[in-house]
Amino acid sequence: MATVMHPRQQGQSLAQCMVGMTLCLLVVMAAFSALAWMQRTQILLQQQMDLHQMLHQATAKLRERAMRAGAPALWLNEKNMPVFSGVANRVSGDDKTLQLMHWRSLTPADCQGHEASGLPWSQDDFRRNSTRGLACKDAARSNSSYQTLVEQTDDLRFRYAQRTSSVPLDPSLQTMQWLSASQVTDWTAVRAVELCLQLRGAGVSANPAGVSCSKSTPLVNGAMAWRSVLHLTHASP
Repeated sequence: MATVMHPRQQGQSLAQCMVGMTLCLLVVMAAFSALAWMQRTQILLQQQMDLHQMLHQATAKLRERAMRAGAPALWLNEKNMPVFSGVANRVSGDDKTLQLMHWRSLTPADCQGHEASGLPWSQDDFRRNSTRGLACKDAARSNSSYQTLVEQTDDLRFRYAQRTSSVPLDPSLQTMQWLSASQVTDWTAVRAVELCLQLRGAGVSANPAGVSCSKSTPLVNGAMAWRSVLHLTHASP
């Protein structure tokens, strides 16, 4: 009877098994680390996108209201003749608040989007409220209350561009000067408003780091300041 010969088989040693398991564990740990990094990056990007969206919404709302402020309405006078009637106090405020006047016949909704008032005008009142939000209300109505438009507001500042001229009727001699509210001598001569809105979001930082709205301290991680000019379209040249 013939004898069947089998080829010699050699298994892996314990040390080789341990090395293989260690390599597999390192690969799995690297994969989990990469996944965690991707998730953190996605969260930070989403937070930055949310912050930029809030900044855009806030500045867009203020820019729209400023452009419509003081627009003259068309009325019929006592002789039944059409005349334009402007708003004398179209803009007022201080370094941390801004008020804008509107004829309701031209701008029916207030800054919150409400049309409940029967008054001939509305007055936007923008400010930072006690809950760290950019808020507004119709200050012309005694029963109105502030509504937050944008949350996470760290700071809110305004400056005003006043027209100055030694000869008011000569446009070539007119100049603009940026002033704080206490320095404004004639609100009817204000032609633009500088807005600085500072928001805060977790893990959000600007590169390079910007300057805070107060201009006394640099921005820290999580804060972002946005500056914009609000043009008062219906102001006289």
